[in-house]
Amino acid sequence: MRKLDDVLLKALRKGGSLYPLLAEVQSDPTLCLELRGTSINIYYRGGSLMKIEQRPNDDRIFSFDENYFADANRIDFPDRTDVDAWIEVAPKLKRAVDQYLSKRRNDEREFQQLLLRENNYGRIAGSTDYYICDIEYQNKNSRFDLVAVHWPSKSSERRKAEDRRLVFIEMKYGDSALDGPAGIKSHIEKVNKFLSDPDELTNFKEDMVAVFNQKQDLKLLECPKNLMSFSDEQPLLLLVFANHDPDSKRLSRALDVLPDSPHAELRVATASFMGYGLYDQGIHTIDEARKRFSDYIYRP
Repeated sequence: MRKLDDVLLKALRKGGSLYPLLAEVQSDPTLCLELRGTSINIYYRGGSLMKIEQRPNDDRIFSFDENYFADANRIDFPDRTDVDAWIEVAPKLKRAVDQYLSKRRNDEREFQQLLLRENNYGRIAGSTDYYICDIEYQNKNSRFDLVAVHWPSKSSERRKAEDRRLVFIEMKYGDSALDGPAGIKSHIEKVNKFLSDPDELTNFKEDMVAVFNQKQDLKLLECPKNLMSFSDEQPLLLLVFANHDPDSKRLSRALDVLPDSPHAELRVATASFMGYGLYDQGIHTIDEARKRFSDYIYRP
């Protein structure tokens, strides 16, 4: 479950012990705060900058992945429960992540975070047709880059908070990740396996509704209403190909061998000119994408 327990949620609200941290995230567009049940993660450039865990004794423990110090000077960490001190040390943690990523790039995760920012709380978020509920979703059986809700921006649709469509998003940066064990084919198969269990899907939808509404409560996304429910409509699986090389054959080859997708409707997401806002006009079937973007999807 991703929705926060009541103790942690209360701590993040105004007047709570973690509210200064939430305010810092809200004022810094390079950060995003994600809900992890009994913990929260602050992401920076797609990496976890801080993890804050709720302990049974009501303490909240801060931590930082020290692997990021591989190419940076280590720092003395403050008390693991001192919120203000961890906010003060955040610039040094950012520097460590920057230096780490300068040699070990993980563009895919960084662009996932950009996609979330643009559609949840960026300047154009109120006009896009999708909101991101969660990133880097993972349980023992499944992993999804992003989980979203289709919520068109037209006023007649934006007023309707029930029976919105569930969306899974798989992002591939460049062409090297399009095939192989972690390629498109494998991801489609895993999503469909997950969706084949109706009980698991029902529980997942309920959790994502709660996550969306907690983010709305914490002002982590720009939506005028709470989400009431997901529909029974077959979920969308959006494929996002960031910076595909039009001269490469790999995307065309990957699209040629897509597996059946009985439980999710496949779509290719494209930009509105250059950007990461998700608009309905930029969402295409596989066949539509091949025809409309034949100059970009190489065919010998």
